[in-house]
Amino acid sequence: MKLNDDQMQRFISDGVLVLDSGVDPSVHQRIYDKIQWNNTREFNMGNNVLPRVPELQQVLDSPVIHGALQSVVGDDYLLHPHRFMHASEPLDEDQRDLPLKGDEHGPQMGKGSSGASFWHQDAQSPLSRGRYHVPRFAMILYFPQDTPMERGPTRVIPGTQLQARLFQQDYPNAFVANNIRAGTCLLIAFDIAHAGLSNRTDMSRYMFKFVFMRTRHPTAPSWQGGKSPWHTPADRLSSAYDYSDAWKYIWNWLQGKPTWPEHPYGGDGTEVDELITHLNQPDQQARIRAIYRLASLGAVDAVIQSLLACAGKSREVALQYRKNAEGNYEADGDPHEPRWNEGAYVAQDEAYALGAMGEIAIAPLVELLQHDDPWIRINASFGLGEVGPAASTAMPLLAEQLNHPVCQVARAALDAMACIGHNTAAALPSIERLLTCDNPAWQEPLRRGWSGENQARFNALCALLNSDIPPANLEALLLTCLEDPNGYVQAIALEMLTKGCSSGAMQQALAYLKTHRWDDTLAAGQRVF
Repeated sequence: MKLNDDQMQRFISDGVLVLDSGVDPSVHQRIYDKIQWNNTREFNMGNNVLPRVPELQQVLDSPVIHGALQSVVGDDYLLHPHRFMHASEPLDEDQRDLPLKGDEHGPQMGKGSSGASFWHQDAQSPLSRGRYHVPRFAMILYFPQDTPMERGPTRVIPGTQLQARLFQQDYPNAFVANNIRAGTCLLIAFDIAHAGLSNRTDMSRYMFKFVFMRTRHPTAPSWQGGKSPWHTPADRLSSAYDYSDAWKYIWNWLQGKPTWPEHPYGGDGTEVDELITHLNQPDQQARIRAIYRLASLGAVDAVIQSLLACAGKSREVALQYRKNAEGNYEADGDPHEPRWNEGAYVAQDEAYALGAMGEIAIAPLVELLQHDDPWIRINASFGLGEVGPAASTAMPLLAEQLNHPVCQVARAALDAMACIGHNTAAALPSIERLLTCDNPAWQEPLRRGWSGENQARFNALCALLNSDIPPANLEALLLTCLEDPNGYVQAIALEMLTKGCSSGAMQQALAYLKTHRWDDTLAAGQRVF
């Protein structure tokens, strides 16, 4: 049950669709009862929530949800190893008359709540990857119980998925899905601004978050339709944002036919110079228009020069935050400046523009891969990934980035390989070495106990998953990856071992799964001794 043109155009512009999963109500009740039991007697299962509550798979496999995901992230999409159950617990009884409109930033949450009520764009889990304008990731937020506004549904700010950051003036544009019924799912763009809301009832509210990854570059529409030109929906949820230049590009990209200029810009440069001034600036509408206007003009040289101006500024190092006298965190530097972030990083606007230019930008981007500055290399990799399969000739030089001492450079290169998906064999020796040989320089914990090496290996498996190398040719490497202490690496290796590998490899994968299976006996109230 795939989406139609109208739904796809609304998703591209709004970043959210409200969907009824169509699953029998008894399933939602069983899910609610199980998680209620778990939440009061055990602990939040985090990434293990599916084996803990396997009925959730019925929701994800429903024709409505499966078809919508195919439409947005491709027929071969993959469920990311990260998933989470967010609980919004009731406020104390004397606090439940709290007046709320739905656009509040950080309203009070009940004790024991696991969801954040302040507006935010999600980080990647556990460590940083790029924020893409095209839909490489999407999320499903599933509600197993009726969730009117009083019970605190998750809310979103439509249109913000393309923004480099959030501003206070975005908050009034919030959308709160009214009177959510059990079984409702929000399909949202990964980078859209969203937040929890205070629960002013006497019952817990649960929401399950699942992340999905695109594994193939689009070559044709994966929804019902896709033959018409872009049309900005008249009924989109917020008219506060007009990013139509980007929306049109994304629409064409999803159809497998991005609009690339045939030749570099040859005009007088007046318009280009003016557009360059809007890149990486706080005015989100102006910067997004500048990105895609520069791309349509093919202004390669001007954009390259603008990118090179940020060399030597150590932007591959994340900005540090400290508490001020009022107890709030403030940045030691310019928070609007593009730079690495271990939650999710926003590339330079120049990298988005070069990627959208396509083939004419490949040669200069390849040259930038050899620049001394790590941030320039990171952005060059990002741009090549955005070009997609046409940049497959860059794969040998991207492979060289895996030897760079800065792990962020290697991680960005691996993500670019995953986006390109072709000629990956040229990088296979370097990827295999990264997956099987330790790098002590990358083993310092960066966030949530994860190291750069952990994330590099996960990115490496994603590059192989998305590649043109048959999984059967990677069996020995994939079986070795089952021994990696990084559970995300194991998850991607298992996915690949179940697709076209030998019966022997399948047996070893099954042996691994038998050891790691989940036993629900205690949850059923039965004794086990």
